[in-house]
Amino acid sequence: MQKLYDYATARGVQIEYCDLRDLGRAGDYHRPTRTIRLQPGMLYRKERSVLAHELAHDYHGDEPDMFGALPRRSENRADEWAAHFLIDPEEYRIAEEKFGTHTEWIAQDLGVLERLVIAYERTLHRIGDHVYIGAKLGAGNWSAKFEVA
Repeated sequence: MQKLYDYATARGVQIEYCDLRDLGRAGDYHRPTRTIRLQPGMLYRKERSVLAHELAHDYHGDEPDMFGALPRRSENRADEWAAHFLIDPEEYRIAEEKFGTHTEWIAQDLGVLERLVIAYERTLHRIGDHVYIGAKLGAGNWSAKFEVA
């Protein structure tokens, strides 16, 4: 969690804990005040996943529409950003070897919500016997490359 708090501080984002049950969500981001609100009492892996997701909205400058909602594309992008912020590629590789396609088990092992594992997997490119993370066009353009069975 300290890495997330440090990142928020470096970006000038305030974090508040308050009751959000009436809104039906665990966290939200208010761009004008650069404030993230979190529901107190969440499990550790949920709290860190939600905080990383909300920090992603700050990073991308996401703003809700006139009805207070963000487009699904922005929500997916925030989950993918949060997943890459929290999940170490080598730890993911080891968890996937242990648990195969059981994303909930992988998530528990990595200390994140299952939706972040799913988002992380959306960004993987499997080509032959290798997995590329953050692959872009051009030879050698990737964040990480792993051999898989």
